[in-house]
Amino acid sequence: MRLIHISDTHLGFSAYSKLDPAEGINQREMDVYRAFSQAVDVAIQLKPDFVVHSGDLFDTVRPQNRAIDFALKQLIRLSEAGLETILISGNHSTPRLRETGSIFRIFEHLPHIRPIHEPGITQLVVGDTTVQAIPHSVTPNLAELASKARARGDSKHNVLVLHAGVLGADVFKMDEFNEQTVPQESLADGWDYVALGHFHSFRKIPPNAYYAGSTERMGFGEAGQEKGVVEVDLESHKVQFHPLKVRDMLDLDPLDATGSASSEILREARERLSAIAIDDKIVRLVIRNVAQDALRSLDIPAIRRLGSSALHFELKVDRVESEDEQSAAGDAQIGLLADEFKKYVSTLDYTDDKKSRLVELAIPYLQRDEE
Repeated sequence: MRLIHISDTHLGFSAYSKLDPAEGINQREMDVYRAFSQAVDVAIQLKPDFVVHSGDLFDTVRPQNRAIDFALKQLIRLSEAGLETILISGNHSTPRLRETGSIFRIFEHLPHIRPIHEPGITQLVVGDTTVQAIPHSVTPNLAELASKARARGDSKHNVLVLHAGVLGADVFKMDEFNEQTVPQESLADGWDYVALGHFHSFRKIPPNAYYAGSTERMGFGEAGQEKGVVEVDLESHKVQFHPLKVRDMLDLDPLDATGSASSEILREARERLSAIAIDDKIVRLVIRNVAQDALRSLDIPAIRRLGSSALHFELKVDRVESEDEQSAAGDAQIGLLADEFKKYVSTLDYTDDKKSRLVELAIPYLQRDEE
């Protein structure tokens, strides 16, 4: 008995201002679609007994029509291939009020597609395997539900599907406003496999729980991570990760500008960026400890031009505070415009993902003003 585990596809996610030349839509949105399409390709090619998607199919509760259309097309592919597919709603695609209704209802008519979005534990049987699926839920909370889920003794194989952070010897969280967490010990009771969603990196949680990770990189915290899907053999308990081809994201080692003149900083930045291939990649360079005098004369537009061949080049310059500034009250200090905007956004009554998106969209415009 084999399954394919996919998670955190975040259809509809977009970032930066570049457009896909073929489709004419946001390039990162298109990257996310292509990653999910690859995941479906892998599932169809490997022909497992069933597929599980452990949450955050969409990036928002109310996805745009394009994201819904793409999701339908991919799920129809799985349906026509005869692959039983169980998908649960995650925190990004679960409305705060049940009266709002779930977008998952539009998949209920598809043969072999089993969307689970109502709070609670839903039990499904696929062949000789019992799957217990727990979608994102606030009331009752996921810790309570996970503690009640039990593997069935009369089933040959038992699988739990859950979208949550895990708290144990290590912490697996995304630090999002509405995330739910469960204790690690609640996952250890007789399951042949626990398919986890929410944490974006492929990771094993002993004894038999795995995060598949997201299918695309959503931010620089995921730079360097492989993205893919997981194949599980419930007989042998063999777990195999199948990587997907996604856009490169490079978070370069910070440039320490302590004691450096502006010309030296520019030269070091040029050497760093010319030493690697950055074409069509997503790249960030952080320059730290820039003295105030050096910052005034630093040719920031020239550094940005060095990264112009990247799909997106993010430059962050952190200056050294003077002794007078360090002794002043932090809230009274007026720093770079982008830094002040980040502080302002942190005070808004928005979810963390909305705050991050607002900063992401605004920073390029604010940095142009600084130049």
